[in-house]
Amino acid sequence: MPVTPARNRQLGLFNLTLPAVIADPAQFYATLRTEAPVYFDPYLSTWLLSRHRDVQHLLAHPDTSTRMHHGDSLARFGTASLDEAFAMLDLHVSFVDGDDHRRLRRALAEPLQIQRVRTDLAEPITQAVTNTLLEMSDREVVDVVSTISSSVPTRVTKHLLDLDVDLETVQRWFNAWGDVVAAPGHVPTGNRKALLSVVAELVAYLKALVTRYEAQTMPPETMVGGLVSVMRSGGMTRDELIANLMMLVTAGTETTANLISNTIMTLADDPGLWALVNDRPQLIPEVVDEIARLHPPTQFTARRLLSSIELPSGGPLPAGASVVLMLAAANRDPQAFPDPDRVRIDRRFDRSGPRPLTFGHGAHYCFGAPLAQQETQLTIERLIERYTRITPLPGRTWRQNGNLRGLRTLPVRLVAKATKDTQTNAQEAAR
Repeated sequence: MPVTPARNRQLGLFNLTLPAVIADPAQFYATLRTEAPVYFDPYLSTWLLSRHRDVQHLLAHPDTSTRMHHGDSLARFGTASLDEAFAMLDLHVSFVDGDDHRRLRRALAEPLQIQRVRTDLAEPITQAVTNTLLEMSDREVVDVVSTISSSVPTRVTKHLLDLDVDLETVQRWFNAWGDVVAAPGHVPTGNRKALLSVVAELVAYLKALVTRYEAQTMPPETMVGGLVSVMRSGGMTRDELIANLMMLVTAGTETTANLISNTIMTLADDPGLWALVNDRPQLIPEVVDEIARLHPPTQFTARRLLSSIELPSGGPLPAGASVVLMLAAANRDPQAFPDPDRVRIDRRFDRSGPRPLTFGHGAHYCFGAPLAQQETQLTIERLIERYTRITPLPGRTWRQNGNLRGLRTLPVRLVAKATKDTQTNAQEAAR
């Protein structure tokens, strides 16, 4: 049955704002799963579910809604300055249900289908990874986040959305909007005025981009051009187009950057795992999927119940309830994944057994997953081609974002593989 432990904030979402928990949330998730798998957070007036079967059940249940009534947050927190940002959020395909969700998803997902990613986007992804590694030159010590994991998806998304601005500006825009999307209740903390000023820059740029495409008889055959054509045919409104370009900003960069950096971190921390992918690069897809299970770039998602729903673990949740589904906790549920806190590439995620909820489940499964996986896999492939070893260095820090969990800095030492020239020079020196 649902329980409400009287332990103040010890089990609530507040924990995911604590730096120590962000750095290593595994114990928090284990406690939540064990002591209160169905927990009511009185501070946010929401239920937290952390067991895999419960989370998966609600992700797929037809009587749940992703509409979060952002106006309620405005009234509760007194943040009128978020009016425009919340109007954008209300039109995100992530926060729309039923026929409207299917209509928007059909247009947005088509360019990101797995076959399109492997063909149409193969060259842009390869170029993004290649240019990123070339810019590292021959440096032995680098910060993975600033030089690799932020650069690759930013370059790819810049290509997808036809953004004719420098990478630094793009990254600044993307980080700001990501802070809004990932905050509990979508109400960011800190210097909200400065944050929203950056978001306004991004909105203004995207509006001008769409206006420029609207003026063309035949928009270019790009993702944005295709979506403008959909808008012209009545498949979405102009506001929906702008809002979902904003959605692609976060989905295309923030979460993918976290996936890449979390993967490199895990490989750097585990020399045996690095040696394995070095010797058997064909295992990279399985390794990336397993690391994504352990360290998902998105820690939780939310739903509102349209009816009373009985949970597989027992007990009903009432109609109208707000529920936070702890994806990261579910991914470490030992009832779904034996030995859950270790990377095990012998796991077989097939239809007959539990699957990681890294990218969600059901109607709102992340349609950008193939793109994020392809960028991460190709980045790891190129790294093992160039380097014998990646060694972690002191100075690792985490971004203070409890939902879009990712590293702020990841200093490493790169040990380059010997080229034919260096091998020849070494042999001559040894004579």
